[in-house]
Amino acid sequence: MDKKSLNIAIGSRIKLARENMGWTQEELAEKIDLSTQFISTIERGVAGASLGTIIRLCEVLNVSSEWLLCGKRAVPDSEKIAIKISSLSNAQLVALEKVTDELLHLLKITEGND
Repeated sequence: MDKKSLNIAIGSRIKLARENMGWTQEELAEKIDLSTQFISTIERGVAGASLGTIIRLCEVLNVSSEWLLCGKRAVPDSEKIAIKISSLSNAQLVALEKVTDELLHLLKITEGND
């Protein structure tokens, strides 16, 4: 993939992530201390972003660098999942366990049908 195509692909993913957050270009620009014009420029693939800007974009847009740069979804981080689970109430944990059991059961059924 040439540099122009890569910039366009990365820019498209930046725009998608920004829109998924419900932010305007102006709001994203404020969050990473860049100009709205530069956000527009990188979203359109006219220019590439520096490594530092890519890192800041990943942080504020809550996306992995693997997804932003390559379009690949990262494997879920078990530590992040554990942190989320640790904040649940006892009732929520019971409900989560039931949902998890059902999901695993459904996945086993689906595997058998492949």
